[in-house]
Amino acid sequence: MQGVIEAPANAALAVPKITVATVVYNGVAAVARTIDSTLAQDHPDVEIVVIDGGSNDGTQAVVARYGPAIDCFVSEPDRGIYDAMNKALARATGEYIVFMNCGDVFAGAGALTSAARALRAGTEQVVFGAWKRREADGRIVDRRPSLARGLFNHQAIVYSRSLHRQFGSYLAIRGLTTADYLFFASVIASGTVTCTCIDEPLAEIEVDGVSAGAQTLSQKLAIDYLVGRASRAKLLLVLAAHPGYRRAKALLRRLR
Repeated sequence: MQGVIEAPANAALAVPKITVATVVYNGVAAVARTIDSTLAQDHPDVEIVVIDGGSNDGTQAVVARYGPAIDCFVSEPDRGIYDAMNKALARATGEYIVFMNCGDVFAGAGALTSAARALRAGTEQVVFGAWKRREADGRIVDRRPSLARGLFNHQAIVYSRSLHRQFGSYLAIRGLTTADYLFFASVIASGTVTCTCIDEPLAEIEVDGVSAGAQTLSQKLAIDYLVGRASRAKLLLVLAAHPGYRRAKALLRRLR
């Protein structure tokens, strides 16, 4: 596919250092599950960074119980999830990073080891893994990445942290719920970065959260249009169905 450079079959990295970054706000009931999942990884060089948005529900006490197992813990107010993710980027020291946010877990103890096998020495790269999606009715649905269709999930992505020097940090703009999708869509569309998809599931995620809803769908369509993956007609069709568009249209009618 255009914009994807496949990695060579040799020169695999032996033991890359991977930072697992978790951002959380008032996640006292779920943060331990995510940290335990990270600690269970059999990859030999894992750094754990936890960024808390100044929780008031006891989250800090839960994280503190892990002591030196947490390499970096920051608890202070932030401007939302992408601001917190940028704070994690600034504090991470791993050559590679994956964001496993509060409540989500790795698909198994060997998830990072599976991703590391696809990493290639001396290459700026992104490894897109499969993931398991926990539906509201309790079902577990297996999902696989498709770069051509824009199907990927950031909890199942291990990538070179250095890519942020070229493509910038995550956009922490009020109302934007797809800054991670924008970042990776830009990386893929550049055609200059090695992007590799693997079938092994890396993460198990919840269906809800900041990236759920009609607003996110319309934002993703707009990004797809900007990178040439969606037609203008499809974009306009989705925007026309967006509840915000309908509310604005009704307001304009009243003002006329």
